[in-house]
Amino acid sequence: FRITPAWARRFEAEQISIPELLARSGLPAGLFQQDRIFVTTVQIFALWRQVAAMSSDPGFGLKLGTELRFERSHPLAIAGVCSRSFGDALQRIARYKQLTCPEEIRVHRKGDEAAIEFVFVEATESEPAIMVDVGLSWILNVARRGSDGRIQPLRVDLQRPPLHRRLLEGHFGCPVRFKAHRNALVFRSDDLDLPF
Repeated sequence: FRITPAWARRFEAEQISIPELLARSGLPAGLFQQDRIFVTTVQIFALWRQVAAMSSDPGFGLKLGTELRFERSHPLAIAGVCSRSFGDALQRIARYKQLTCPEEIRVHRKGDEAAIEFVFVEATESEPAIMVDVGLSWILNVARRGSDGRIQPLRVDLQRPPLHRRLLEGHFGCPVRFKAHRNALVFRSDDLDLPF
């Protein structure tokens, strides 16, 4: 995965000490001073586990996935919002992920439902809950922005045990099903065809 020094600035804004974060994650002290920063799946999971442990905000991952200022959005999010439809946006985002990192976005259409999930292809363990929050929140943000709020999820499936239900349901605007067999954001299948 390629990450940027902007991550360090965002973590510091959350009152997370970067030297302590890197030490606790087992990462080099000068990681964020490098011009090109690459980390493995194991390293990025370790980093995010420590971010969650050091943050006092249980909704921090949700906030990171919901960038409201378009000028600070990742170019991929902008490309997604500028797609023909929600389904087209998901295809663009998935293609980019395949080309740039060991992560896939999979869309499963079954009947009236379409589930979107992130899969870390080199992972040997479950991704940290905060990463799930960031990813699913980010997809929801693209859907809402591209459709002017017309697209709303049916539910969120989470593998984790019940924790912070009110926070998660308030953020996603739908029921959350805990102890599910996957981490996924579920929409109506027809939502994928809605024009942006």
